[in-house]
Amino acid sequence: MEQMMERKIQVVHKRLDAFELRVLERPAPTIDVTTFQTELASLCSDVASLLAPIETVSEAAPKIEEDEVVMTALFGDTVPPPDPSRTAGKHHHSSDHTSNANEAQRARKRELRA
Repeated sequence: MEQMMERKIQVVHKRLDAFELRVLERPAPTIDVTTFQTELASLCSDVASLLAPIETVSEAAPKIEEDEVVMTALFGDTVPPPDPSRTAGKHHHSSDHTSNANEAQRARKRELRA
């Protein structure tokens, strides 16, 4: 049993040695220095352009509010009148009306106390 394990270990070691020899025999990849320098210069210019401050161009035309743009796109230059059903049944409360109601309520309380 022990001899069989030793043989298997030797086979694995032989295969590893053969693989190492094949890897070591491969020629190292050659690097073209000129191409490398060109690529590096291109990369540097790209980075410089990304890091450069952004120039802002002021617009000559005044900015139109977004709501106006949407309304103009939907309805043209004319805006539809407000929906009258929203205001139907609603009454304007003036300060005179509320003060009169408050005075009337106070008068009733006085009458009930007396």
